[in-house]
Amino acid sequence: MLTIHIHDPEIEKSIKQSCGDDPQTIAKAFVSFARQQKIKQDIGVSVEELADGKGIPLATVIHDISRKYE
Repeated sequence: MLTIHIHDPEIEKSIKQSCGDDPQTIAKAFVSFARQQKIKQDIGVSVEELADGKGIPLATVIHDISRKYE
């Protein structure tokens, strides 16, 4: 289990406005955020690899991404 403490009143207010006080709703929103961040990170790595000439066929990319995020 992971516990996160927020010590920023603005962020806390924003979370409460978006999710209310329900811990499960807040947890689901956090998981969604974390997944989006991971996807952005993966895309950044892919862009760097492409720039370095390490490209892979599109069909392989689509297959791997579909498998990873389904």
